[in-house]
Formats: sequence, C-alpha cells, structure tokens
Amino acid sequence: MSTASPLLTSEIALRNILFATDLSPGSLLALPFAASVAQRYAGKLFLAHILPNEDYASVSSESRATLGRLESGAEEGLVGALGTLRNVDHEILTDHGSLRSRLLAVAEKCRVDLIVIGTHGWRGVKKLLRGSTAEEVACAASRPVLIVGPHISTGPEFRHILYETDFSPTSERAMRLAFSLSETYDAPLLCLHVNDWDSKEPPIEAAPKTVEFFREHLNSYRGRRFAEKCEVRVEFGSRSDRILHLADTQAIDLIIMSAPKNKGIRARIASHLPGSPAYEVVSEAVSPVLAVPAQ
Repeated sequence: MSTASPLLTSEIALRNILFATDLSPGSLLALPFAASVAQRYAGKLFLAHILPNEDYASVSSESRATLGRLESGAEEGLVGALGTLRNVDHEILTDHGSLRSRLLAVAEKCRVDLIVIGTHGWRGVKKLLRGSTAEEVACAASRPVLIVGPHISTGPEFRHILYETDFSPTSERAMRLAFSLSETYDAPLLCLHVNDWDSKEPPIEAAPKTVEFFREHLNSYRGRRFAEKCEVRVEFGSRSDRILHLADTQAIDLIIMSAPKNKGIRARIASHLPGSPAYEVVSEAVSPVLAVPAQ
C-alpha cells in the first residue's frame, strides 16, 4: 500500500448530470436519484433516451415520419416522468444508435460529470444472453456512473454513505467523490477495506495495522478533523459479500466503489459475463452504487 498524494483544494463539482432511460419502470427508478444530485449541486440534468439500432433499422428511409413519432413518443414519456423536476434545470435529448456509444457521445458533448442509469441486474444465463447496458456503460465511461439496481428500497436523499477502497489510484478518485457527497448531503461516511484473505498476517494482526494506515490515508486528503468523523472498518472475506452485509446492517443509502474500465468490444463482452464486484453489488443491493472508473 502506498501513501496517498494530497488532495487538490478544488472541490468536486457535479454540474452536469446525464440520466439515461429506455422509459421502462426499472430505468425510471433512477430518475429521483439523478434529480437529487442535480438539486444538491445546483446542476443541470440531461434526460436521454436512445432508440436502439435494431428499432431504428426497422424504419425505412421513406418513413422518417415514423421515426419522428417514435422520438416524440420518447419525449412524451419523459415529460410524463418530470413531476420531480419542477425545480431542476433540465433538458430532454433523444437519439438513435448504439446505446453505449451514443450515451458516451452525449456525455462528452454535454461535458457530463456524472451518468445515472437503472439496471435489471440480470445474472447467470439471462445476463449471458442479454448483457447489461448499465455495466457496459460503466466499464467504458471515463465518468462516474450511478447505477440503480432492481432491489432498490432507499430514497434519493443519501443519509448514510459507504465508501469501499482497495487503496488503488482509482479508489482514491472515488474517495474524493465520497468526501464531496458526504459533505453535500451532510451524511456520515463509513470507510471500508475488504481483505480477501491474501494477507500473510492473521486478521487479529492485520486489522489494526490496516485501520491505522487507512486513517493516515484519510488524513493526507482532508485533514485529521474530517477523518475523525469517518468510521473506518476492515473486513475479511468476499468483497461483494462484505459490502452487501455492511450496507444492509448499517442502513446505507449509497455505496461508492471503484470499477474496472474496458473499451470497445471488451466492454461489450464484459457486459455479458459474470459481473465485476461492483456489478455483483448492484445486482443485490437495496441502495444505488456509484461506480468510479480510472481516469
């Protein structure tokens, strides 16, 4: 484990939020969370519906009016879901093509700081056959992705936040977001490191050393006063299992963790295979997961 570098003085700004939806009930579950972040950070919310390639391909070049009606229907569907956005600056966007590539293109064009998306949380054969758009986007994105899974039962106000780290450079980026969200929502921050039993030391010796390192790690970012407000936990076992257990027993409203980053075909393949720890947590958690990729 290496010592963290000092945090830059500039605060995290989530000014432009992209909410991606296919208008299904599952995807719309993520809308209140997108609206909440936009309100808290005084940001703008972009609501994007992408007509998939297979639907667009069925529209002949002579039937552009049909495509227009499909896109108008998407806008009407989004307008119907805007009851929670009366006090949020927002814009509706519709497009067609590859879901992943078009969403990432929109994120670049609109200078998005955060992507919010819902997922069915498919696993096993269903995931192998259908894949996961949310995981594909999270794997390919250079921006943090807030994923709302199928078992969500928490509200959009983050009252208790769990930040999980493996002390990698990616998890340090996630730490900055965890600090910002904790301050913005005035929420206690539970900091977790999961040891998967690879340590040569027994837990009774490894745990206190890891806690001490963890607190030094926190101090180097935001100072001892803030770090002392954070609860630090070291757990042993399966990473996803321990995260889910703590999230359930500690009434966590938001889980923040690093996510692997893949591009192109690798991201597409990954979306059909057994999930990363972040996706495993998304599939089972009752709270949303903020997956933070490497820059």
